Amino acid sequence: MSDIEYDRDEEMREPEPYPQYQRGGLPSVPRKIDHIGLELPDIANPRYESMEEQDRDVRYEVKEESDFHVSRALFIGNLRRPINAGYFQTHLRELARKGGNFRVERAWLSRPRTHAIVLASDEEGATYLRSKLLDSVFPNEEEEARLKQEFQTKEAERYETDLKNYEQDLKRLTEEEKRNVKPPLEPREYVTERLPLYVEYIPVKAINQWTFEEDRGPKDGKWKLEFEKRDNETIASHTLLNGDYIPRYVPQRRGPPPPRGYGGYSGRDRPPRRTDSYVPNGAAAPPRRTDSYVPSRGRHRDRSRSPSRSPSRSPRRY
Repeated sequence: MSDIEYDRDEEMREPEPYPQYQRGGLPSVPRKIDHIGLELPDIANPRYESMEEQDRDVRYEVKEESDFHVSRALFIGNLRRPINAGYFQTHLRELARKGGNFRVERAWLSRPRTHAIVLASDEEGATYLRSKLLDSVFPNEEEEARLKQEFQTKEAERYETDLKNYEQDLKRLTEEEKRNVKPPLEPREYVTERLPLYVEYIPVKAINQWTFEEDRGPKDGKWKLEFEKRDNETIASHTLLNGDYIPRYVPQRRGPPPPRGYGGYSGRDRPPRRTDSYVPNGAAAPPRRTDSYVPSRGRHRDRSRSPSRSPSRSPRRY
């Protein structure tokens, strides 16, 4: 989910560059309640019957040395709800303001708020952000207190509404029907587990596809960043650990559409710029890996394991 629209539970578009990240003073923006971010993490979800089921969120081992070569793009893992996406943006802007002559051009948070993808304007800026975020704990104590208050207020309002509806239902139901109606769930306790942040470089060209796949993929999908050494190259993979499909990403065509009458499409015949093709991947099937591109050296794409490659000594900027 794009964090610029964190308070709307709807299908998200691809992340756009954020003009509010331009240099200068930080804008004064009223704090919005991130209702999705206030949902409790899996460890507090009563529908799971065992600790193995509860602890479903991916955990990353924090390492000082990076697995991928330096790039402008960062993957931030080990985030946990409750979390406020607006405050996350503010935190990044403040780091960029203190860090020198660079901007944060994109910042995306996953729907379950377990990880983020951030794009800096240059590699030096990404390196600075990584140095400040790696092994830190987010959010700070002041923000944690605000989140707890927001959560408790939200829970109290939810319980009051559910209790009112419950009492109204009891008035119109028969005695037999009342036995099947459960009372509303009491306000839940604020539960969270903050982990040291994992921050790793990723290929810039992978951002659009990976965010697209997560935004339009299974709502309860668990995705994981993985690295693999192959032929003296490091391959970054975007792996779906559960779910039954991965939406097929079709990159946007650059430039204006072809004119009518010149072999192009027109009107209703024009195909969509993206399609969500169904890709079979049953619950018992092995995890499926994807990336955003394949090097253009005569290789053919294999969606199950398509590499985002990092030459071991490449000084090239992606």
